[in-house]
Amino acid sequence: MRNPVLLIWAVAFIALVSGGNVQAHAGDHRTLAELDAIIKKSPAEAALLVARGALYSRSGQWDKAERDLRLAETLSSKEDVAFELGQLYYRRGDHQKALEYIDTYIGAYPNYPPAFLLRARAAGEAKQFDLAHESYYTYFSLSPDPQPGEYLAAVRLLAATKPAGINNALALLDMAISKLGLNPQLQRYAMQLELRRDDIEGALDRWYSLEDQLGETPEWGITLARVLILADKVDEARLVVQTVKDRLISLRQTPARKAAGETIARLERQLDEVQTNY
Repeated sequence: MRNPVLLIWAVAFIALVSGGNVQAHAGDHRTLAELDAIIKKSPAEAALLVARGALYSRSGQWDKAERDLRLAETLSSKEDVAFELGQLYYRRGDHQKALEYIDTYIGAYPNYPPAFLLRARAAGEAKQFDLAHESYYTYFSLSPDPQPGEYLAAVRLLAATKPAGINNALALLDMAISKLGLNPQLQRYAMQLELRRDDIEGALDRWYSLEDQLGETPEWGITLARVLILADKVDEARLVVQTVKDRLISLRQTPARKAAGETIARLERQLDEVQTNY
């Protein structure tokens, strides 16, 4: 007889694992022990087998994961198990097989964001770049809470694989920033892409936009100085270098600040050479 409480618990656990919020750690052994005990009492509950298979998969116990998931397939619809099988094969590096299961799952559940994110990652690894790009865009349109790192993965793939990749990547970054707010991680990468397409003024605009968030850090000033040198704005670069140097002198010395000071010294020498050349 089915136990609604157990099923609700299992479904919640599967969602947590599939969403990427559970990582393999010592506590997994306790969770596995609890699942083992519950499954002994309800061995025909597919949701419980999927929950345990998902945990086995996440902790690298792939043979045990496949055993549970295959058994779950015989007790429920194959579509309900397909996502976890896709996860399993993705983790094992069999990306083509992972895609087959993910497509099966999406055919039954076309509005589940994690399935599109998994398909994007698997397709990228399988070098099916058009499918990867399409899946990322679908994921971003469906997900209520996409993460900056997910956008970065998508734009890196775009920039590396499409003829107009940098332009498309910048458009996606701007979409991400409009959705998430001004994010230094995203804007920093956008600035780098502007430099790759030789739009130095665009790079400066993006970097200046982070001044309120990062302007007090040596890294922001050092990067600004470098871009100003590229823009032939030598006098402005010299002022920025001096400002960062003065700030470093006033701060307690750390390995990171020592490295920043060495970078500042190199920039000063570079600026001296520019002055000499003039």
